[in-house]
Amino acid sequence: MIQLVNSAMWFCFRSNGFVLLAGVLLIGFVSTETADAQDTGRQVEAKSKKDQFFFNQNDLGGWHAKDMDLWSVEDGAIVGTGGDAKINGNQFLYSKIPVKNFRLKLKVKQVPYSANAGIQFRSTELNASGQAVGYQADVGKGWWGSLYHEHGRGILARNEDSSEEHIREEDWNDYEILVVDHRIWLAVNGRITVALEDPDGELTGLIALQIHGGPAQRVAYKDLELTHNPRLTIAGLGAEDLNKKLKRFESKKKKN
Repeated sequence: MIQLVNSAMWFCFRSNGFVLLAGVLLIGFVSTETADAQDTGRQVEAKSKKDQFFFNQNDLGGWHAKDMDLWSVEDGAIVGTGGDAKINGNQFLYSKIPVKNFRLKLKVKQVPYSANAGIQFRSTELNASGQAVGYQADVGKGWWGSLYHEHGRGILARNEDSSEEHIREEDWNDYEILVVDHRIWLAVNGRITVALEDPDGELTGLIALQIHGGPAQRVAYKDLELTHNPRLTIAGLGAEDLNKKLKRFESKKKKN
């Protein structure tokens, strides 16, 4: 670029008849470079894409579970329940779409409030039992908005709002999960509950919805919206504010 400018100045000095031509050539070079930068920006932006096949709100096409009798679709929501019967062990409904970096937005209702459920992500299905291994965004009294590692490392981060005064008991709650590389953010009803950098965690896997083993219960998930390669924004916060909130998970490894 510097060589081109110097050449143009020398040429203009030697021959005034071509001043305009030299100027046009220089401007053309700069304009092309600017256009290339704009195209690159559009390509990066295009990578962020909502998944149109994640959940069709009519049936469970694209989803599977060990016991499909526990799962149904009612009024556009995925419902997990055994009616009045006890739930024998944790049960999971898996999406067939793998995820890496993503944002998942949905609404969750748990009845009774004392029950427990969760949203698995970047998880693996154990084929023999249908159990899940991987991250879980927790649902249930005392657990809303916490981050758990199912059949693995256990509790990774707790929602510090132990009073749960912002949780709507036995009603719909907004849940957001944002995962980019080793960074995880959870938000419930517009409030960040977890911001964690987990260098030891899985980077890919499946999303699954849980009914927790135990007494009769009903959990419903609706308005599911999955975006792959999302912009870094959640609960109204942008990248700078979200990164400031991050805490690094330090595994408790035994010393030799």
